[in-house]
Amino acid sequence: MIRRLPSDDHCQVFTMRTVCHINIISFKAAVAAAKDRSLRGRPFVIAGSSAGRSLALDCSPAAIREGITPGTALAIAQRLVRDLIILPLDLPSYDMANRELEKVAAHYAPLWENDGAGNLYLDITGTGGLFGSPSDCSSSVLRDISGKTEIIPAAAVACNKLVSKVATRTIRPAGLIQVQSGSEAEFMFHQDIKILPGMGPGLLRTAAVTGIREIGEVASLSVNEALFIFGKRGPLLRDMARGIDTSRVQAHNAVRRITQRADFDEDVTDETAIRSAIETLAGGCGLKMRNEKSGASALRLAVMYSDGLEAQGFERKNGLLVTDREIINEALRLCKKTVSRRIRMRSIGLALEELAPLGYQPDLFEPEKETESRKLQEAVDKIQNRFGAGKIARAGALSGGKSKNERRLPQGGRCAH
Repeated sequence: MIRRLPSDDHCQVFTMRTVCHINIISFKAAVAAAKDRSLRGRPFVIAGSSAGRSLALDCSPAAIREGITPGTALAIAQRLVRDLIILPLDLPSYDMANRELEKVAAHYAPLWENDGAGNLYLDITGTGGLFGSPSDCSSSVLRDISGKTEIIPAAAVACNKLVSKVATRTIRPAGLIQVQSGSEAEFMFHQDIKILPGMGPGLLRTAAVTGIREIGEVASLSVNEALFIFGKRGPLLRDMARGIDTSRVQAHNAVRRITQRADFDEDVTDETAIRSAIETLAGGCGLKMRNEKSGASALRLAVMYSDGLEAQGFERKNGLLVTDREIINEALRLCKKTVSRRIRMRSIGLALEELAPLGYQPDLFEPEKETESRKLQEAVDKIQNRFGAGKIARAGALSGGKSKNERRLPQGGRCAH
């Protein structure tokens, strides 16, 4: 089915899809409450540490009602709520919950996408013969998620990811809503501008100054008016306000990534220790990636500070990153862009993303040094695959061994897969 959405200047044409968005509010807190039922209904926060300077990374609904939000300093949160429960990050439990969510998604949808933080998109186009109407299918998805994880999310069905995401924000924390085909613009019109994806604090301040309160007011702007008010992002926001979204649900294998994290025994600021950690992470990720005959066209770096605040950097390259040297150089450059606070680091993580099959053939004009670098990398990989990862390491990353799944980092860091 083909549908046209009119605008002042042109018509957008796109193939109609049926997308179900699953939205789990405060994902980390929801996982914690599902794991420990005694937490239900009580104010608690997830934090990187229990120190007063740390920040609340996630909050239970009861804590939010008391005025605590993600980013609140723990010292302030504890003044707001006496005997506030402070829980540490529980990465294994989050991973386990995501695996259960993905099992449910894979059962109902040929295409599904998970951001790992409580947002799943299921493309259920054409599944009516198996699971009934879109609303019936989505109801079954909710039932299965609740049964497997003891978490009750919100779900919405619409023609695209954008409208379904806005719809779940109107009914959260739980429930099911369907936006009927052809009613997207009408549904969006009177919704609060705050729930339109992409409206960050700066754009919201701009909207407030100009008196814009509803999504429909952005949809009614001309292209020039949108440019004048919101700058270069104006035309895109205008299209989004009209419910226009041509992005597709990505196949789960298309968003697969290879990740490793280094946890320091003692929080560090030393550049040598940080560089050594990055070299070790790059070596581990790179070896696994090349064993799968893949290269990475994107790289992500995550830094956890001692106060619990996290910073992330992302870089996409024109070509594929293949060798350890290439990965290390890009990771170090990304680290300089990402690390802006003069605060000790607790951990650092590296992810190789947007993987693609290598399958490269040496080019006739390929620089001789590049060919030698790849041949050297193949020799190093061969040794490590035979005798174990970590048997060969760069000088900066050498500091003795631990177990087969861990390697010591300078100043006492651990490398976790």
